[in-house]
Amino acid sequence: MEWVLALLAVGCLFFAAQVIIDYYRYRRAIEPRLDRADELRDELQEKIDQANEQLAQTRSSLEPAREEVAQLEREYSELQNQVRQETDQPRPTRPNTRLER
Repeated sequence: MEWVLALLAVGCLFFAAQVIIDYYRYRRAIEPRLDRADELRDELQEKIDQANEQLAQTRSSLEPAREEVAQLEREYSELQNQVRQETDQPRPTRPNTRLER
C-alpha cells in the first residue's frame, strides 16, 4: 500500500513540475507580445495627448472667429430691421404726378 502512495507522490511532483515548466514556456512566449502591447498603448496615449493639445489650440483660435460671426449676425439683423422699418413707412406722394409707362 505504501508503494501506491509513493507513486502518487511522484506523479504529483511530476505534474507540478510540468505545470511550472509550461508556465515559464508560456511566459517567455507571451512576454514579447505584452511588451509590444505596452509600447503600442504608450504610443497611442501620446497620440491622444497630441490630438487633445491640437484640439485645445484649435478651439482657442476659433473663439475670436465665433465672436466675429456673432457680431456680424447682430449687424445683419439690425440692418434687416432698418430695411423693414424703411419699407413699412409710407412714402410721400406728390400730387398731380402721373406714372408713365
